[in-house]
Amino acid sequence: MVVSEGRYELKYALPRARRADVLAAAVGFVQPDHHGESLERWLPDLRLPGGGPPVGYKVSSLYLDDASFDGYAQRIDDLPIRNRVRIRTYGEPGETAPVFLEAKRKLRSLVVKHRVRVGDTDGWARLPGPRPWTRAAAAASPAARHLVRRWVEVVDAAEMDVVCRVEYLRETFVCGTARLTLDHHVRAAATADPHALRGPCDVALLPPDWFVLELKFNGAKPVWMRDLVREVRLCAEPVSKFALGVALAVRSDSAADARRFLPPSLWHHCQAAAR
Repeated sequence: MVVSEGRYELKYALPRARRADVLAAAVGFVQPDHHGESLERWLPDLRLPGGGPPVGYKVSSLYLDDASFDGYAQRIDDLPIRNRVRIRTYGEPGETAPVFLEAKRKLRSLVVKHRVRVGDTDGWARLPGPRPWTRAAAAASPAARHLVRRWVEVVDAAEMDVVCRVEYLRETFVCGTARLTLDHHVRAAATADPHALRGPCDVALLPPDWFVLELKFNGAKPVWMRDLVREVRLCAEPVSKFALGVALAVRSDSAADARRFLPPSLWHHCQAAAR
């Protein structure tokens, strides 16, 4: 399967106490993603407005960058156009799940994403060598192989390698093409192993009682999203899981980097708590 899309993404870092307000404002407009599964084993204390368990996925991404961390520098410099390359899968180690090669280009709040499936986690584990993506085209559908080769060309031309893994639990809600997601337990680990699609992530990127809300839509923002933002008094802010993962898990000796990438709302919360 191949997905290529351009859409707007707005992000918000919020304490978990505000989750109920977000879902109360969205109920009646969104439905849990029917592709999702119960997240109750990871989030036993959370319920949906109707009383059921939270629904979504456990997401794991390997992020790539070059030896000079040019992609990371783009985020430090807050460039209006930024590129991100990653390998994504879902679920727990030992579970079979699809594997996707993804490339994202961000133009402020507009995101263009290219995503192509290259088989599953079992097949990925059998790909040989330190750069298994070079053998991934054979696992893609015939129609998608040119996109896999293009992804590989971009990665190889920039001499990119895996730099970190980021994982989180994502509650997912849909309304047509619009999506509302809530990401909990956002964590990272430094790794250069391209086969380590999933595994321990010991570095918390947000406090355990905070989550990332994302509103995603094509074209004009839906009216119900506008109403939600107003009712819950939300203010969009940059929240880069990749940048936080590199700053806290890979370059942990640089306190200035970590401060730069903390969402302003969380930074103010931490400052107030320290007083």
